[in-house]
Amino acid sequence: MKLRDFLIKVTAIVAVIFTFSSCNDDFNSVGSEVLGDVNFQDKQYTAIPIAYNRSFERVQTSGLPNYLLGVYNDPVYGQSIYGILSQVEPERFDPVYGDNAVLDSVVLNMPYFSTQTNVETNDDGQIVTTYSLDSIYGTQPFRLSVYKSNYFLRDFNPDSNERQLYFSDDVNTIETNFGTELKEELLYTDDAFIPSGEELILKGPDGTDEDTEEDITRFAPALRVKLPVDFFTQQFLDREGNAEFSNINNFRNFFRGIYFKAESVNNTGNLLALDMTNADITLFYTFEKVDTADEDEDGSNTDIVEDQATLRLSFSNNIINAIDTQLNPTIAEEVRIENQDLVNGEENLYLKGGDGSLAIIDLFSGDVLNENDELENELEFLQRQNWLINDASIKLYINQDLMTSGDTEPERIFIYNLETDDVLLDYRRDFTINEESPVNSITDHLGRISRGSDERGEFYKIRITSHINDLLKGDIDNAKLGLSVSQNVNILSNADGFAFSRSDETDPSSDINLEEKTTPFSSVISHEGTILYGNGQNVPEDKRLKLDIFYTESNDN
Repeated sequence: MKLRDFLIKVTAIVAVIFTFSSCNDDFNSVGSEVLGDVNFQDKQYTAIPIAYNRSFERVQTSGLPNYLLGVYNDPVYGQSIYGILSQVEPERFDPVYGDNAVLDSVVLNMPYFSTQTNVETNDDGQIVTTYSLDSIYGTQPFRLSVYKSNYFLRDFNPDSNERQLYFSDDVNTIETNFGTELKEELLYTDDAFIPSGEELILKGPDGTDEDTEEDITRFAPALRVKLPVDFFTQQFLDREGNAEFSNINNFRNFFRGIYFKAESVNNTGNLLALDMTNADITLFYTFEKVDTADEDEDGSNTDIVEDQATLRLSFSNNIINAIDTQLNPTIAEEVRIENQDLVNGEENLYLKGGDGSLAIIDLFSGDVLNENDELENELEFLQRQNWLINDASIKLYINQDLMTSGDTEPERIFIYNLETDDVLLDYRRDFTINEESPVNSITDHLGRISRGSDERGEFYKIRITSHINDLLKGDIDNAKLGLSVSQNVNILSNADGFAFSRSDETDPSSDINLEEKTTPFSSVISHEGTILYGNGQNVPEDKRLKLDIFYTESNDN
């Protein structure tokens, strides 16, 4: 009896598990295994989008989530040099430095993005922390120069009274026209700069812990260098009480910024991303005071003693990335708007971050033969079918004949509505978001690069099921889509840019104008590029750009 009860319970548990497992099957399985044998069947429709390139003359580089500095040599696209121009802000206004204040040192500290990998104690009993640097590209040195800038960065555009935007070519234009202002005072230079992943260990005088050992302060890897004391003494300590330090506007007009200039060495270099939110310049100074609290415990509260203090300057407000890209001449010619086939599409799609280029994808804009062998607009034809869309995806193959595969290939690409600047509905419905690891985020919608056994990039797959479903139901307009590289798919904001466009993008003979367009910030902060197959005549059939729609249809149709 007990054995029978046990078997009954086991059978019930197995049945429940099987039921839940069946419920978790996706809709494709339900459609083919259950409905397909009755009144429905699953089918596939393949659409051929029109796709072509849009290159940018310049893009917005103020207000970025992070900033690049250095020299990057893309094996396909060419060399890009990145500089930074930034305002600074003191932690307090009307600073009082104290009696007989003397500036001891001025330290520039710009942390790298790094990950702590190990902590151990060596044979001497010292704690050693090791780090792995993130976002460092290249291993060769570049020339780094740091200047005090006297070029005023305004907050508002006088023509519109809106926030002043700065663009990738602004700093280079300023240097060309106002070089002496941009580089007013050279503060630091390194003819062969390579970022180090070593922990920074600073030894100072013994503190008040009654220990005889030097006090040690540890920092994660950073660009940490000393700046000239005499210059900052004249700029800060000698001006104590002056109006320049009374408020932020006066200060920004007086001390207008810091310019970080990168130059290639033997046409090579390295590129790094900098954590500007935690970067600063700190003034360390000593001053005299009356020891009213008898801190030295000598029985007197009238002694004159020395004390130490700091004044921190943070990088804030207007920060601009300068980008100077010497684009491969062949590619530069390929992406010119005059050379884009807006009717049939291009054979190659050039996606390049920074001030580079993106692709435009036009879905369902042509005509197809309908059931009466008559030409009909493809979108109108599809909207009449009343299909139940199970899956819709675009597979974008990498042109391996033109690309140098490996670490220089971007891990992610990004698609968005080019007319509304918003992401597609599939992005909103993707719950694989990973804030800690953007490279592994939103992977159902925006698949990571797929690599072969030789680690060469083969293709990207973008799933746009919800977008196509709403499009065929007539719930949204058929807008052109933008396709770009992405350094961080979690970033949704867009940058302004200027690109050459046709006044009528359906007419190749229409006028060409330089127009204001948008591009994702995640593309602007990306240094990488890729080349994808489009749908021109010479593209191999198995590599052509296609939109595959899997749907369920009633057998009664």
